[in-house]
Amino acid sequence: MYVGDWVLRAIDAEIGRCPPERGGALLGPPQRPLITSFLPDPEAVSTPSSYSPSRALDRSVKEHETRDRLELKGLVHSHPRFLDRPSGQDAYELGVGLGLNGHIPFYVAPIVTGWADAAKPPSSSGTSSGASDAAADLAPHELALGETKISFYAAYRTRSGAAQVLPLRVRAIPMLRDLESVARELGAGTPEVFVSDMGTGAVLAGRMSLQAGCKGGGELLLLASELYPALPPVLLLTLDGGATEQLEIPWRLETPAEARLLEATRAVFVPPGPYRRAFGPRGGPALTRDLRRARLAGWQARFTGEDAEGAASGVRDALFARSAGILSQDLRDRCAMIAGCGSVGSYMASQLARSGVGRMTLLDPERVEAANLSRSAYEAQDVGHPKTEALARRLLRIDPALNLTLHRERLDALEAVTLDVMVRAADVVVAATDDPAAQRALNRFAYAREKPALFVGLYAGAQGGEVLVTVPGRTPCYLCATRTRHQAERAAGRVASDVDYGSGRLQGELALGADIQHVASAAVKLALALLVPAGARLKGFADDVLAAGTSYLTMSMVPRYWFYPRIFGDVPGQGAYQSVWLTPTRSEECPVCGSPEHRVEPLEVPLRAPRLAAFLARASDSP
Repeated sequence: MYVGDWVLRAIDAEIGRCPPERGGALLGPPQRPLITSFLPDPEAVSTPSSYSPSRALDRSVKEHETRDRLELKGLVHSHPRFLDRPSGQDAYELGVGLGLNGHIPFYVAPIVTGWADAAKPPSSSGTSSGASDAAADLAPHELALGETKISFYAAYRTRSGAAQVLPLRVRAIPMLRDLESVARELGAGTPEVFVSDMGTGAVLAGRMSLQAGCKGGGELLLLASELYPALPPVLLLTLDGGATEQLEIPWRLETPAEARLLEATRAVFVPPGPYRRAFGPRGGPALTRDLRRARLAGWQARFTGEDAEGAASGVRDALFARSAGILSQDLRDRCAMIAGCGSVGSYMASQLARSGVGRMTLLDPERVEAANLSRSAYEAQDVGHPKTEALARRLLRIDPALNLTLHRERLDALEAVTLDVMVRAADVVVAATDDPAAQRALNRFAYAREKPALFVGLYAGAQGGEVLVTVPGRTPCYLCATRTRHQAERAAGRVASDVDYGSGRLQGELALGADIQHVASAAVKLALALLVPAGARLKGFADDVLAAGTSYLTMSMVPRYWFYPRIFGDVPGQGAYQSVWLTPTRSEECPVCGSPEHRVEPLEVPLRAPRLAAFLARASDSP
């Protein structure tokens, strides 16, 4: 038999704290071994040694059975201290009660008594907040009340039709106890426990108002079975003016039973109110109230009165704590457009976010593959997800206030106007694609819209790499600058990766992530130097490069690489890491950075070659 702790408390208040031979009725959902209601019997006829139920109690029972869809489970009454079992008269009355209620399998008759040792306090209770849960001196059919105990018995039918009275094993359902702990934690109103019909039968329910003790309005509803707290309940929240929603809560059986509901509630509520929906990492602070941002970051919902946006801004402020003077908090307002979120782009995005860059546009059409994990910012859980979304999740976990725009398309699949808008919104363009045609398109738009850009590439096997800086009006464009490498390749041997002419993209190379990041980290420093305002210490890093005209950085990660031995051959102490800053030259006839009469508006240049269908359509239109 299961009995709610709210029922036990009511029995303790009406019977346990009064002289013996008081009683009342016990009710619960039909056809279930569950007691959910206690009806006291103040009009009963009682003496110091006997209890007789009143007619008023009979009427009250029938009223509750009809109105609340409950059934009578039996009667409870009290005995003097040492008589913690039914008397002969009780046994007779139990048999009568069982006979009058042929629809129930047994008739319950608990006995409330004082403790045999009057000086000994109770050791177990599902009812009193001051009692512990260790019950070494209680039998399986007994529960402790406040200063008394209750012993459960029931009358069963024998094969002969007679009634047999036996002890009845009982378990308390500590819902009210646990709800009161939650109410104290949340500053909520006094909880109420009742039985609800959810259309599939009776369900134990408890509710509390979130208005008491805090400004946020709403109601928290708990639904459970008699197996609570072994089985988890359902928590439903209805905030003022909002729809009812189910809360996702952890329910750990290794947690002590009396702490499970409180622990589960703490996972979704952060006092004090007013309680409003926010999102944050499990076990961490609320960092946003923006559902889209939370979904990108993979954060969980919780309800709190905390300043989520303020907490996110605090994290961003901390990003500058160890770069004061080197960087500037003006980076919060800067936007980096990163085309290509592979090994270079994902690393650069992570480092720019850690440096405090406040806005990013990410462009990449691909999904994360397992092979990407060895040299990019992704993790195993990202495999199969779009790179832009997986990278956004990583970035928001670095800077929760980061403003992100995602484009999951190939660059040549964009409309030219769309790409134009993206470039215009950026303060620096990072071209980290493995598609030479895409690099050229980014070059056209960045130069025409007067946006500084970085073109990052790795040579074959990542034995070397390059970072090319273009600043309109101060350097040649990417198209002109790469002629410098081609000249060096003609003189010292080819190093660039081959193009897969089936896709127009660079062929994949075996390479170390450390070598790739060696080049990418140089690009990060240049990007930050282009983004910080005048006066920041790092600004000089880019200014010196531009003033010297050496806007083309080449790097080697292996000894005696490419043309480096010709330059450093007589210099002692040289090894695997070497770099040379090249000086590219501008062609006056370049359609991107040449003289005005040769420049071509990028919107007039197609981003992709015409399809065969377009040629056929044009041919069919010809006379």
